[in-house]
Amino acid sequence: MKQTVSSKNSQAAHCSECGAEISQLPTVVEFDRQEIHVFDPVFCASCLLSLCERYAVECANCGGKIPPYSQVGVLKTEMGASQFVHMTTACSTAGSAFHGYWGKGTLGEFVQVEAC
Repeated sequence: MKQTVSSKNSQAAHCSECGAEISQLPTVVEFDRQEIHVFDPVFCASCLLSLCERYAVECANCGGKIPPYSQVGVLKTEMGASQFVHMTTACSTAGSAFHGYWGKGTLGEFVQVEAC
């Protein structure tokens, strides 16, 4: 559901990248056959699409693109590097004991899920 940002009692939101005024949230764009919705941080559609093109990471399971500002499953390779998977039932495997938030080219809010 889109929300109107500006009203008599609130300030208009502005794109974090270019400063353009944003009238509705979330910002929605189509990227790699996915509909991307972002509330926070605030971006205009063209900046969000540009960020997706620059900072998307490949899913280690399906090969599709994981856009920035998405939850990801994190897998460790034998060499200790991280690989990322979509947080969907199709891509996130039972061995994904770690998850995080893929931001602007970096992994943030990384946590380990306790094994049973």
